[in-house]
Formats: sequence, structure tokens, C-alpha cells
Amino acid sequence: MNKAAVEPDLKSMQDEMSDVRRVIDELDDELVALLAKRQRQIERAAKVKPSLGIPARVPERVDEVLARVLGAARREGLSVEVAMNLWTTIIEWSIQYEERLMGDRAPKGD
Repeated sequence: MNKAAVEPDLKSMQDEMSDVRRVIDELDDELVALLAKRQRQIERAAKVKPSLGIPARVPERVDEVLARVLGAARREGLSVEVAMNLWTTIIEWSIQYEERLMGDRAPKGD
């Protein structure tokens, strides 16, 4: 195989890899923006829940969110294992964050 035949393929693959990285970077920025929006909703919930007597952790809601997300993961072709791991982490962080924000006003749950 001559060098001239290999170099265009290598250049094409390098260009492809650069494009992949650019798109991943853009998607990461979008994910951060979406997670920031989600965090703001957690902050809203932390203001409302104490007045309603709702604790940060509501097991039925955790189950509901996980079931909905896993259904969406299946529809979109996302690994269910990845979705479960990510959302379990997101949910647990959210609950802890809500509890910190509510402080002494936090109703006690299960």
C-alpha cells in the first residue's frame, strides 16, 4: 500500500474525530444547561414543599421519575444501565440539596 493512499484516509479519519469531539463538546454544554435548569426546579421545590408538609424524599416520586426516565431511555436507545446510574445519582443529589435548602423547615419523611 503506498503512502499517498493511506494519508487521505488518515486525514479523513482525523477530521471525523475532530467533528465527533466538537459535537460531544456541544452536547456537554447543552447537558450542563439542562441540568442547571433542573437544579433551579429543585430550588423552587425546596421553597414550596415545607408549606405543603412534603419532605425532600418522597419514595413514590423517586420511583415515578426513575420509571419515566427508564422508559425514555428505552425509546431513545440509551443504555438503561447508564440512565439508572445517572438518574439515581441526580435524584440522590437533588434530595440532599433540597434538604440543605429547606434546613429546619424540612418536613420529616420516611
